[in-house]
Amino acid sequence: MNTPANIGILAPHKSASCVHAMQRLQAECARVGIIACEIKDIESALDMPGAPSLVLCLGGDGTMLAASAEAARHGIILGGINLGHLGFLSACGREEIALLVQALADGTYEVEERTMLEVIRRGTASSSVKPHLALNEMALMRAQTGKMVDVDVEIDGRLLNRYHADGILVATPTGSTAYSLSAGGPLVWPNAGVICLTPICPHSLTNRSVVLPDSVELIMRPRERRGRAGESLLYSLDGRRIHPIALNDTLVIRKARQPLNLLSLPAGDYATRLRVKLGW
Repeated sequence: MNTPANIGILAPHKSASCVHAMQRLQAECARVGIIACEIKDIESALDMPGAPSLVLCLGGDGTMLAASAEAARHGIILGGINLGHLGFLSACGREEIALLVQALADGTYEVEERTMLEVIRRGTASSSVKPHLALNEMALMRAQTGKMVDVDVEIDGRLLNRYHADGILVATPTGSTAYSLSAGGPLVWPNAGVICLTPICPHSLTNRSVVLPDSVELIMRPRERRGRAGESLLYSLDGRRIHPIALNDTLVIRKARQPLNLLSLPAGDYATRLRVKLGW
């Protein structure tokens, strides 16, 4: 891989540990001749002279999820230095900053392509201006906690099931270790060409997670539940961006054309990561 001339640093939470990690990162980058500048967000960084082709996030998985859509849209390599808890997406922890920077300088770092979901809302008055992107999952549910949804799910235009559940999740392989796992979905290897459809607390015990090839197109059609047409629904992307949806709207979910280019250290071992992060 090419050594980046400059990198951007995203650090939304200015805790003492974050400030210390940034100072160390910038010092290590200066040592090997890489310019490392803090940026507000990826969109604004693209307008800077010498826009970075690689952005490092200081924080946890939430920090990386917040930046993943713009990174994928613009082909920016995204990496993370974990200052949080699990850190499934991060390339390393704070104690490995020097190792990471040396890999950047030597060009020995690796870039993994991670599937993104493209979510399009179609309706009379609420159609999306542009498709939404999600790295982990899209979740459809009632706006009022504790209420169930009735949703028809079609696969390539053919009805699969009408789900009665607290909600419905569509997850990527990357997202299989997040909300989908908590909802009973399977663990999926990051480079597997699949997506997972998982009902959240389904009313029928026969409704289980379904693993589908990532070439399919899913369509979700919310239905009125027992005459309660006034109750609102919403869908969330990576648990961060939340959008309303009406009963006469539909959601189209498919694999996005743009993958996320995720930075990793050389010889990364996902089996070891699972064992460590999940406490096996």
